[in-house]
Amino acid sequence: MKLILFKSYSNQFFIIQKAMLKSTLTLLLLFSLGWSKVVVYEGKGEECDTLLYAETFNLILGEEHQIDLTDLDATAICRMTMSVQGFVSLQKAGSRSQEWIEMEDYYNRKLWHQLTLALLKYVKTGPHNPGHLSEVHKTFVSDFDHRISSLALSSIGLIVAEDIPTGERIEFLESLLKKVSNHPEAKIKIMAKIGSLKIDQGQVEEVQELIKTLEELVNNLGEVTPVHGSFYELSAKYYKVKGDYNSFYRDSLRYLGCIDLDDLTSKQKQEHAFHIGLSALLGDKVYNFGELLAHPLLESLKIACPWIVELLLAFNRGDMNKLEQLQPQWSQQPDLARNEVALKQKCALLGLMELTFNRASSSRSIPFSEVAAAVKLPVDEVELLVMKAISLNLVRGSIDECDKVVNLTWVQPRVLDLSQIKEMNKRIMEWAESVEKTVQDVERQIPELLCN
Repeated sequence: MKLILFKSYSNQFFIIQKAMLKSTLTLLLLFSLGWSKVVVYEGKGEECDTLLYAETFNLILGEEHQIDLTDLDATAICRMTMSVQGFVSLQKAGSRSQEWIEMEDYYNRKLWHQLTLALLKYVKTGPHNPGHLSEVHKTFVSDFDHRISSLALSSIGLIVAEDIPTGERIEFLESLLKKVSNHPEAKIKIMAKIGSLKIDQGQVEEVQELIKTLEELVNNLGEVTPVHGSFYELSAKYYKVKGDYNSFYRDSLRYLGCIDLDDLTSKQKQEHAFHIGLSALLGDKVYNFGELLAHPLLESLKIACPWIVELLLAFNRGDMNKLEQLQPQWSQQPDLARNEVALKQKCALLGLMELTFNRASSSRSIPFSEVAAAVKLPVDEVELLVMKAISLNLVRGSIDECDKVVNLTWVQPRVLDLSQIKEMNKRIMEWAESVEKTVQDVERQIPELLCN
């Protein structure tokens, strides 16, 4: 058997070979100060087979410390309490030895920043065997986690959490949260992940309070930072579970604005694009599709699910004909099929907005019959449609029921696509020509005005 004594913070250790250890061992250590650890293994030479005993104690110079080895537990795994040096030595024998040689050098030279960067690269770059990252954190990272930045520690911890059994992840993250509680950004990242795990476990109501706390922390940051993405991702996930299409659409776009799309896999891009597209169609307060249609994320759907891209374009134009043409595809989606009536009304409202937008400001007195033809509705339903649009502040104007005419003076601003920008350019050119003509008419009439 052998007795190993080492100082966990300095990586110094002592090996005392014994043919046999007595039931009570008296140790007098004159070399070490501070926190020390005693580990007894059963094995031969340098190999470590079975852990028999482990104890951590605060050693004072000249203090006699007695260890009772009467009842040794041989069931624990040796590597779980191995020293940093022993652990690193094992890793250097693996396939990524060069990285561990580099990290060992940084560790011994106390270059904590360089070690942090190397460690981040290591944990992000897989593949890793199941349980490996959690062991790296427990044996290696925990030895110097107080020396690295809280933000980096939170990033490492979030990756390690994926390697921990599902039922233990929240407990692990809560313990990590205590170590970074003084750093707002690191705290937000970890709390957001805890909230996401609670949603997965069905603890949705608890997450509502967590989101309120996080929102206050995020607002206090002032400028937009990468951790805003963590908050908006959690918020969007919460609203998705609650079925709040409007809030999900809003926070999903905010989330996309805080991250680098290259960090998402192709599958993640397709899932995000599909669900955001659905929320845009189903949200009863979403009438501006331009921002989504202009987002590069939508490119991921043009091959995987092209019909939803076409449907979004149809809604953006208020094209009822295209909506009906695509019905065989979108009616297969359960959420869209359940909301068929609401979808058609929403497309009709967008058609009214497009009709108003495309007309010159001097010719926005539109007969009921023209509105009905544009939105594929009976003439007697046009008045209700216009009233709905006015109540939603999509358009402004008045209804002349006697003459069956709608007088619209304003349409809600939207993010325009290329065709709408071209139309806007055409309108501006027409307005410029009209102004030039008016100027010329005034110049011709000036002499007559002066003479009179």
